[in-house]
Amino acid sequence: MKKLLGVIGILALFGVLMPTQGRADFRGSYGPLTLGGPWVNGTEQNCFRPVDAGGIMIMPSGDGGGRLIEEWFSFSIRSLVPGHESVRSIWLHFASQQSAYFQPLLNDPAANTSYFDPAWSSDGRFLAYVQTNADGTGQAMYVQEYFVNDDFEAIHGGSYPVGEGAESPVGSPILVATGVVRHPDWSPTGHTLAFDSNSAGSFDIYTVDIDITGHTAGTPTRRTFVDNKAETDASWSPDGHRIAYSTNKFGPRVLEIIDTDLPSSDPGYTKLAERNFAFVPHSNPDWTTDGNTLYYDAPAGEDNASLTAIWNLDLTTQAKCQIAPDTHAHADPNVSGIVNFTAAGDGHVPYNYFVMTSQLGGAGVLSWKGSPINTCLLPLAMGVATNPAVLDLNDGTTEIFETTMNFPPETRAAGFRCQSSNGGGLDGVRERTTYVQSPTLMGITPLDAGIPFPDCSNINTHTAPDSFKISCNFDFRDIVARVQSLGLVGTIVPMKMNAYSNQQGRRFQGFAYVRLTASSLPAPVALLGSSPNPFNPVTKIKFSVSKPGNYALRIYDVQGALIRTVTSGHFDAGTHEATWNGRTNNGGTAASGVYYAKITGTSKDFNSLGMKLVLAK
Repeated sequence: MKKLLGVIGILALFGVLMPTQGRADFRGSYGPLTLGGPWVNGTEQNCFRPVDAGGIMIMPSGDGGGRLIEEWFSFSIRSLVPGHESVRSIWLHFASQQSAYFQPLLNDPAANTSYFDPAWSSDGRFLAYVQTNADGTGQAMYVQEYFVNDDFEAIHGGSYPVGEGAESPVGSPILVATGVVRHPDWSPTGHTLAFDSNSAGSFDIYTVDIDITGHTAGTPTRRTFVDNKAETDASWSPDGHRIAYSTNKFGPRVLEIIDTDLPSSDPGYTKLAERNFAFVPHSNPDWTTDGNTLYYDAPAGEDNASLTAIWNLDLTTQAKCQIAPDTHAHADPNVSGIVNFTAAGDGHVPYNYFVMTSQLGGAGVLSWKGSPINTCLLPLAMGVATNPAVLDLNDGTTEIFETTMNFPPETRAAGFRCQSSNGGGLDGVRERTTYVQSPTLMGITPLDAGIPFPDCSNINTHTAPDSFKISCNFDFRDIVARVQSLGLVGTIVPMKMNAYSNQQGRRFQGFAYVRLTASSLPAPVALLGSSPNPFNPVTKIKFSVSKPGNYALRIYDVQGALIRTVTSGHFDAGTHEATWNGRTNNGGTAASGVYYAKITGTSKDFNSLGMKLVLAK
């Protein structure tokens, strides 16, 4: 299992529907689908159900209409029965933020039978899944038909007769294959399944035709032929001719594609998805609707010491983008079949949402909806002014550091306005201090005006569009400490501010430039330098202290996150030396990049000094 799934909390299973809630969608590029409620800490193996029978509109897409994603999605969760925690069940859930519309599809309350690896057919009628006994025996793959509608059955307050809700099966399941079989995926026609099986002695990709009318499955056909390696996680392309999968034949798992229209002896039958891949695990590929892009999960920064992030890869240009809303783990993307567009003034760029298993915000292993808009498009410009404009590092009386954002004409022309609310056909600015935070200044959120809302206010002094501004209050000492920790000690300091739009999560970025002063700055500690610098992977850092006391030398990344406490303890007055071996506090290896050493002592933290280090591998 991926690092994301290392520890799964105990999950309470609810057999009845919770009270009905409104089907309101989240705002921005990311949103929790199973946050809170019965899921607590463990929804995995997410997949959209490609049906929109009711045509319910959640939120306008970028071009002004239609649904953003499918109405339903499914996932598997673990059992609560002691001794049977590995047993799973499959659920159906409404695909909007923290919805209370959910029901079990396949669930054994006694936890004697496990159901997992759900996959819906392209018409949303048929669910493929894997079933085993609690002891792991009797593993097999099945297909079960379900009613297609937009509600649960009448006993739960729905509008359909009992037994005809969206969670109600039709007939009995079809046995597809037995043995160690995993990860089914339907072809676009809805008549063929791809899956992985070890029936030939090693895991390979197979396909099998399903006769829905005759209620039978054909004989599986082997599609990959590397006997001593594993090929898994099959995903059909939208054209129905190609299958993407992950393989470990090169060492770490990478993505390959086979063309089922060609004989396996043809040189073009198999090709790498990414020709110049990094030697890190690539898993769980899934296609966009145009068949030109693969989503998958791989370590953030393509660094084996990092947790997984979602990536997308353009198969034609080989360009790729990391989609990581925060530094927690995100994995196993399943891409929506509905195409959305950014605003016309923003290029009318097509994109697909996806559902993923995520630890975003540290809220647990849950289902989240995401899109590439936030991280894969260049940020739009915004102006930022500050008050005070001169930052005195020793000012112990000022409490508030104020920023004022405004949008230049090109950002407004792209379809956005600098207000917390939307209006006039324009997308406003998200203001939240939880999960995907906006706005932030050097990674710091504004003061709280009542969680989850920051201490920000709208300004509109005239009727002209450029009069729309947003003012936010930050803790002055937090800002000074961040400037110091990043080593930004100079005459003029650029301070980066980020914000996101309400509906699509479009990123805005601007820089405030402040002048630094240091009236009668005390110097109880001093960083004297490091050698070598740049370094790989070891450097020695010299520092001095003016009087005996307790001091700590710490390393931070460019976002201000603590990477390593190099040394901490009592030091006599004088010069000292400490060694950083390029390791992080959790034992991993720090990635190449810029870091900042910071030494603190008995004086206030915001008076401590910083020094830039460059790790070059």
